[in-house]
Amino acid sequence: MRVLELRNYLLGEGATGEFIRFFEEHFLFSQREEGMTVLGQFAVVGEPDRFVWIRAFESLDTRRRGLGGFYGGPVWKAHGPTANGMMLEFHDVHLLRPLAPIADLTGGLSLEDRAAEPAGALPPHTGLVAVDFYRSPPGGLDRLAELFERRLRPALVEQGARVLGHFVAEMAPNDYPGLPVYQDENLLVVLSAYRDREHHAALNTSALPATEVETTLLRPTARSVIRY
Repeated sequence: MRVLELRNYLLGEGATGEFIRFFEEHFLFSQREEGMTVLGQFAVVGEPDRFVWIRAFESLDTRRRGLGGFYGGPVWKAHGPTANGMMLEFHDVHLLRPLAPIADLTGGLSLEDRAAEPAGALPPHTGLVAVDFYRSPPGGLDRLAELFERRLRPALVEQGARVLGHFVAEMAPNDYPGLPVYQDENLLVVLSAYRDREHHAALNTSALPATEVETTLLRPTARSVIRY
């Protein structure tokens, strides 16, 4: 899997629980049948009307074919209108390229390993996932990625975090314009996992002190492959 979408939706007030259940019942295996893999589904800490999910593709070509097949196919035709009716915004999407093996992100697990879990459930044992958006000065991304490997990754691991993966923007043209994406050439995205909010709050994250960073905290669902 060489291409990922990190998708952040704004839902109608009070619709998040129902949307997650509906999404997990209808849009996990049906997307994989079109060559796309849903890796993670999350509620957003402190933002009750947000839903974040991660979808992966083998390449940009398989992305274009998969999106066309899914959104033009029978599952989306049957269930898409209901999903769209619960969404207010769906354009906050980062197109990313992983800099580490995808197995680090999933632990080698698949949708089948979570299929017995209840759809829409948000149990405490799935932990917390942090998405850190680091923005480098123009031309400084390679240096930022090197600092991550040399300083930040060891610091996170030493403090008991699981480093799930790090990513840069995929800068090739988006050849499925029906789904707009952000492509920021100065962006490094780091995913890491924690036992709970207290574990995350106790971290010393000064390993990249001069870098602008924005963090989104996520609660994985029971069916999410990505979790602590």
